[in-house]
Amino acid sequence: MVEIVNPHPKGMHGAVLVTGGAKRIGRHICLALAESGYPVAVHYRHSNNEADQLAQEIIQKGGIACSIQGDLSKSGEAGSILESASQSIGSPIMGLVNNASHYELDRLEDINEGSWKAHMDANVLAPLLLIKSLKKSGGQWVTNILDYKISSPNADFLSYTISKFALMGVTEVMARELAPDIRVNAVAPGHTMDSAHLGKSDLDRVKSNAPLGIGPSPDDVASAVSYLASAKTVTGQTIYVDAGERFRMTSRDPAFEGM
Repeated sequence: MVEIVNPHPKGMHGAVLVTGGAKRIGRHICLALAESGYPVAVHYRHSNNEADQLAQEIIQKGGIACSIQGDLSKSGEAGSILESASQSIGSPIMGLVNNASHYELDRLEDINEGSWKAHMDANVLAPLLLIKSLKKSGGQWVTNILDYKISSPNADFLSYTISKFALMGVTEVMARELAPDIRVNAVAPGHTMDSAHLGKSDLDRVKSNAPLGIGPSPDDVASAVSYLASAKTVTGQTIYVDAGERFRMTSRDPAFEGM
């Protein structure tokens, strides 16, 4: 863990912890929240260089930030990350973005206990433990990052998909349980960035085939998170940032269409 905190913050909002904040969509979420005036704790597991650089970038822009390491697959570490982040950033964590995800390909024919547990520990149990910590510390809001596949499921990435269904359940149950003290919402992106399974050309094809003819950018997802952070009368809601991709209802993940 590297602490990088600006002693002269411009933000007036309570601090936010963003899990998996060092890279990809998480990075954009951190930048958007910092731009809106939130002190940001950038969580990472292995990407310490990227997390430190992002925190420094936020500080150079006049914000306040720190980086915080933790392994969400280990329940003992997950339960203590929020407290460590609060100590590093120098103020209570008021908001939580459960963005980090374990994402690994499996289908029914090759599902196994190890893959199932890895997805459920990181994608469901860790967010719950962090929400538990947030409640204990007097936090105010949570945004869980889901996936458009909760409305357009198929059997590719089976453990991952089911873990997002479970996190959707966490969102709805905790929104009821924690009101009026904590608001709990979610954002469900469509295909936003390329990956090991979906190259840039295929990503462009998937985006162009969405009902709106375009696909979401990481900044679009981050904007939805920023909105929910300040939406004082919104709880238990999921915002789909997918250009309508969920309406296509494909039998395979777009990475494997035609196979």
